[in-house]
Amino acid sequence: MLGWTLLIIGTLGWHIGLYGMFKKAGITAWKALIPLYNTWCMVEKMKLKKVWFFLQFIPIAGQFVTIWLTIKFVEHFGRFDFWHHAATVLVPFIYFLYLGFSNNEKFAGDIVVKNYKKST
Repeated sequence: MLGWTLLIIGTLGWHIGLYGMFKKAGITAWKALIPLYNTWCMVEKMKLKKVWFFLQFIPIAGQFVTIWLTIKFVEHFGRFDFWHHAATVLVPFIYFLYLGFSNNEKFAGDIVVKNYKKST
C-alpha cells in the first residue's frame, strides 16, 4: 500500500510541477499532463534533435535519456549546479513543483544555456 501511495504522490508531483514549468516556458500547460507528449514538447522547446524523443523507447537506456531531457529542461531555467541536477533526478516530484510554482524562478531559455560556461 505504501508503495502505491508513493508512486501516486511522485507521479502527481512530477506532472503538476511540469504543468507550472510549462506555463513559465510558454508551452500550453495541459500538455505537461500527458506522458510522452510532455517530453516531445520539451524537446521542441529546447530545439533538440527529434531523435532524442525516440531514444526514450530503448529499453533501460531510455530511462536515462528521459532523465537527461529533464535535466536539460531544468537548465533552461538557469539551474546548472550539481544540486539542481541531483534534485531533478532524485526528487523531481518536489523540485518541479518548486520550479513551476515559485515566484523566484523564471524560464530563461536558450540564451542562458548557450552563454553558460562551466567552471574549471
